[in-house]
Amino acid sequence: MVTPGRVPARLYGGTERVVGWLVAALAGLGHEVVLAGPPGCEAPQAESVIALDMPADPNAAAVDPTPHLPPGIDVLHLHFASGLDFGLPALKTVHGYPFHRQGEDVLARREQFGPEYSFVSRAHAETCGWPEADFVHNGLELSEYVFREAKQDFLLFLGKVDWNVKGLPFALRLAREEGMRLVIAGDFLDPRFYEQELKAQLGGGIEYAGPVGGADKAELLASARALVFPTLWPEPFGLAAIEALASGTPVLATYNGALPEIMVQGVTGFMARSFPETREQLRRLDSIDPKACRRRVEERFTARRMAEGYLALYAKRIRAFAGR
Repeated sequence: MVTPGRVPARLYGGTERVVGWLVAALAGLGHEVVLAGPPGCEAPQAESVIALDMPADPNAAAVDPTPHLPPGIDVLHLHFASGLDFGLPALKTVHGYPFHRQGEDVLARREQFGPEYSFVSRAHAETCGWPEADFVHNGLELSEYVFREAKQDFLLFLGKVDWNVKGLPFALRLAREEGMRLVIAGDFLDPRFYEQELKAQLGGGIEYAGPVGGADKAELLASARALVFPTLWPEPFGLAAIEALASGTPVLATYNGALPEIMVQGVTGFMARSFPETREQLRRLDSIDPKACRRRVEERFTARRMAEGYLALYAKRIRAFAGR
């Protein structure tokens, strides 16, 4: 297992969190896992942890972990893009659009990937030009989340606060027009965003909780009336959505990207195509059963289910390698 970032994630880092859960779930199923990644990685369930000099953007560099790995590796699982042939079965999972650069209209092109790649949702595979490709939905470790049926009267926005595709202005408008408290949690792509933009938006029920993680994040997710997830782009997956559902918290989302694969309309929350539609759905949150939200994750988005999905892809890559 080769991770581009440090595992476990200290605060944010969706890919790193998923990799950590996957290592633990595979080990729990009886498999021996070696984790390779940047210095500082920890994985108690792994057979060993190997420190690698990982470039800032491993998708754009030729990262070859094989000289550092013990003998007898059955399959190599990279969580970034790579053009290398490692001389052993390899699965390359991308968690976003690794070749996209700001200002480009196209997020991904088919020729940038190949049959050895997997994606994190059907929508993700389609956007990357591989509608026929394998995908495995992300799964989480349920024990890290607090399930609670009784909610407080606030909305939660969780994510990269200044990443325009995440839709913070939508969440701010919704809270203000509905007279509801909004808690914003997350960090920034540009640290100057807080002083230059966000600080002036605070007050009047709009709060910034900081880059929360661990128990603090779990408590916010469990307490919120709803997670506002108004993503504006083809969301590859949407980890915050299943984190909220695991906490029994409904999600107010768009139809973009993988959200229709995660959500059940009217059961786990609501998806909308317009701001007025979301406003109307907000008033129907009482119809959502927190237990149904939790059950959706238990049935579809656990770390064990994710591990089982990847085990099938490992076997497929091993067969393909043997037959080439």
